[in-house]
Amino acid sequence: MIPSRDECIEILKKNNTPLNVIEHSKAVCKIAEEIAEKLSKKGIKVNKEIVIASSLLHDIERQKENHVAEGANLLKEMGFFEVSEVVKKHSLYKIEDKEIQPKTVEEKIVFYADKRAKGNKVVSLQERFDDLKKRYDTDLSKEFEFAKKIESELLGK
Repeated sequence: MIPSRDECIEILKKNNTPLNVIEHSKAVCKIAEEIAEKLSKKGIKVNKEIVIASSLLHDIERQKENHVAEGANLLKEMGFFEVSEVVKKHSLYKIEDKEIQPKTVEEKIVFYADKRAKGNKVVSLQERFDDLKKRYDTDLSKEFEFAKKIESELLGK
């Protein structure tokens, strides 16, 4: 079961997801859809419904401590198993852990699209990581390299 775009927005609102997080999620979705479309045109099979739903719902529990796991669990409880699996893999936290690294094309698209949206604006990976580094005062060089690798896989950059 995969919720539609409108259902995703309703789910976010009913969950009291802050408006700025919803706007961020819409930006992530826009980026993700563009990438899915490019890949589809190249003949790569992409489940666009999963990409749209996962990108819209990836931060559903953003206000909670471990928002990635909390969001994935909530979505699983709601019956959105495929979406839950993609959401589970959008984090930078413990990126070296193979269990949470994005592997499918849909997981990679949502992971990467999230790293290109600063708030509701589309930015470069560099700008997004500079912002994250400043905001969380931590070294994200390993995570930046991982994101660049995903970018290269998806877009050939």
